[in-house]
Amino acid sequence: MKVEKWLTYLKNTILSVLAGLSAMVQAQDLKQPVTLHFSDVELASVIDTLGSYTHTTFSYNPDAINASRKVSIICHQQPLRQVLDNLLLPLGVKWLPVQGTIVLKRNLEAERRQVVISGFIRDSVSGEALIGASVRISGTNTGTSTNAYGFFSLPVPPATRELVFSFIGYSPRVWKDVSGSGGRVNINLLPLTIEMAEVEVTFKEADGLPIEGNLGQMKLTPVMLNQLPSFTGQKDVVKSLSSLPGITSFGDGSTLFYVRGGASDQNLLMIDEAPIYNPAHLFGFFTAIAPDAISDVEIFKGDFPARYGGRISSVIHVRTKDGNFYKTGFSGNISPYTSNFTIEGPLVENKSSYYFTTRVSNLNWIKPDDGALTNFDFHFYDINAKFNFKLAENDRLYLTLFTGRDNFTRDGSSSLKTYGINWNNQLGAIRWNHIFGQKLFSNTTFYISRYNYKLLISKEQDEYWNSSIENMMVKTDFSWYPVASHTLKFGAEFGVYFIDPGNVHYEDEETPDRVPVIPKYRSRSLAFYVSDDWQLSDKWSLNLGVRLSGWGDIGPTTYYTYDALHRLIDQTDVQGSMLYSWFIQPEPRVLIKWAPDSELSFSIGYGRTVQYLQVLTNTTSPFTSLEVWAPAGPNIQPQKADQVALGFSKNIVRSIFRVSGSLYYRHLTGQIDYTDNANLLYNEHLEAELRYSTGRAYGLELIAQKTRGQLTGWVSYSWSRSLRTTPEVNSGKEYPAFYDRPHNFTLCLSYSLSKRISVSGAWYYMTGGTYTSPVGYMSYNGYTVPLYGDKNNSRLPDYHRLDISATLKLNRSESRFQHSLMLSVYNAYARSNPFSINNNKIVNDNGDFVVPADLSGNTEIIPTSLSAAGIIPSINYQFRF
Repeated sequence: MKVEKWLTYLKNTILSVLAGLSAMVQAQDLKQPVTLHFSDVELASVIDTLGSYTHTTFSYNPDAINASRKVSIICHQQPLRQVLDNLLLPLGVKWLPVQGTIVLKRNLEAERRQVVISGFIRDSVSGEALIGASVRISGTNTGTSTNAYGFFSLPVPPATRELVFSFIGYSPRVWKDVSGSGGRVNINLLPLTIEMAEVEVTFKEADGLPIEGNLGQMKLTPVMLNQLPSFTGQKDVVKSLSSLPGITSFGDGSTLFYVRGGASDQNLLMIDEAPIYNPAHLFGFFTAIAPDAISDVEIFKGDFPARYGGRISSVIHVRTKDGNFYKTGFSGNISPYTSNFTIEGPLVENKSSYYFTTRVSNLNWIKPDDGALTNFDFHFYDINAKFNFKLAENDRLYLTLFTGRDNFTRDGSSSLKTYGINWNNQLGAIRWNHIFGQKLFSNTTFYISRYNYKLLISKEQDEYWNSSIENMMVKTDFSWYPVASHTLKFGAEFGVYFIDPGNVHYEDEETPDRVPVIPKYRSRSLAFYVSDDWQLSDKWSLNLGVRLSGWGDIGPTTYYTYDALHRLIDQTDVQGSMLYSWFIQPEPRVLIKWAPDSELSFSIGYGRTVQYLQVLTNTTSPFTSLEVWAPAGPNIQPQKADQVALGFSKNIVRSIFRVSGSLYYRHLTGQIDYTDNANLLYNEHLEAELRYSTGRAYGLELIAQKTRGQLTGWVSYSWSRSLRTTPEVNSGKEYPAFYDRPHNFTLCLSYSLSKRISVSGAWYYMTGGTYTSPVGYMSYNGYTVPLYGDKNNSRLPDYHRLDISATLKLNRSESRFQHSLMLSVYNAYARSNPFSINNNKIVNDNGDFVVPADLSGNTEIIPTSLSAAGIIPSINYQFRF
């Protein structure tokens, strides 16, 4: 027995000594110096390399610690213990030495006690909020981005010590959290000057990139607008949209555009949350949004977040500049066609700011001293103003004001007959931001927007035909950041609409008794939404959302009932504010993204959108601002669109190039067409002129971009179809829509010859639009009468155009006073792009054709065409100080 006890004692002693020696060796191993340099590499690869380098065995469950996530780490001769802490603890992973092996486990306790870091990211020079700036935990891909007001909130493990803040065109900044307790932090990023960009990073980003590889969601910034040559040297946000895949312009002289096979009125254009109903100046040659006021543009092509609704094709959200918080500045742009001037600065330094810009036309020199245009008056102007107030640490107030007006009148032979047209847009929006704690951000908006159109009968006698739409809305949006992997957004809105489809105003009080009065519309809208941006893993993310929208029409008004043949059978007078028509529609949205690595991503999404407002017009001319708006009601059903889209994005050659693509299919219902020879002007039964159709649109979108170096730009191509089926039109057969343009190609390039000289060019090509042409002719009572077959059976000639520009900076970039000259040429090779084909022969008193005609052939009917613009040169002087 004594021998056995002695052997047991000896064994335990030896084991204790060995365990102590093992602990000493392991402790010594944890002190060994390590040098590593990894950037954006899977965690599993870093652990394997670390094990080989230090002769250490690691044990872990790859799924439990998410070993496929990408990490970055730089260390030089640091102890292994410190390297493990710096690498793993911010990832929510703890490590334990167990009998010569280091075991890695998910740190559930750390996850439960995450701290929150929140705040704002702004431009250090002007104090402007940086929208979409990146915030991430140093060495990881875990992070978030700022919202439309520059705010972010990021729950992080307590061991997180460093965050990296970055934004395109700004120097990145590393912020260290010494306390590890989180809290509020406001970050100012320094803009890169040209010299800094060349010497330090040699980086120039081509904006307008897909958001996270999704071509359905894109961005434009002033950087991209400055790279594009434009009409008369004025940067034009609406016309620049046509350089992006999936967006087709009408052509010269128009602000109309079409997105993924939808009509032009299916696009919602907003300025600081408020809609603008007609963004055209001079019938569409200019856009009513002053380019100098633009801070950021978000573009959604069917893939709407749940917070947006009201249109079924696109949302274009223009955010304007806040104004400089620190110093006063002036800028301007003078050209032969327009002049605009801007002033911005602090009302109270670092507490409030203002931004004011105005633009006026310089077109009187175009009128000859004698001739037909002498008695014409045509001019336009617009004014943008914004005020920004910091009420408290958690409260901020914004006030946006916009007005724009166009006038086109002609003095008649009588002093009592000045006639013509004018139109104007007006909007005002007040927004209040409030932060509840660290994780909840809110924005409440109230706006008023109005569009008014007048067809003057006699300006002196104050007689005119008038159409208008006015909209007031209050809405509240919340963003909640409960954990790093979830961002919940929810909100509600309530709107009021007043629509006059067109009535005549006479000075003589007795005259209205002899003319019809067109009933006006009064409507209400209500919507609720909720969505969740869910980061499932480093590779997978999911956005789920639903919007519940409602629409109602109220009195007092009169509406009519028609039979199946569109004949009037009843009239109903609605008294007071009684609700006589209403709709409730769910709008689900889902978007799934997969990024197998940092250079490649894929997306698939489905969304339903509903539209209750539409423009009634059967003209294809770009030269009109006559728009009759009408709501859904007893005779007009809401328009709906269901879209499925697939997308991909790939960075190549060290991310210098990016290639993106998308496939989509859309099914549309409630689309509006018109009976033959429909009368939509001053017609109390205009709803009887409407015919309803279904539609389908599908296409392929591709874009390749070069984002770095002296030469930047992109090339885009879209192949798409837009088809309609209307039972009472075209014998019920499917036909292409007017805006069905299968091929659309754009090449945009910008080249910096030196620090002071840059040149740019853009070439546009698209298939001509459809129109209905005669298939034969017949003689009747001495007249030649055209015979028509299928609707939209012919196409206009293909459209193409080259724009070029060159900019010369007249001073060094570090100078306080900045000024430059820009020479631009619109339609450089003077291409005539017809927008209309007429089959007639009209001769004036001198025997000349009213429009250019093709005199070849022997037919009496001669095709004639109209084009909007030839070559248009411009020289602009720009200054800023």
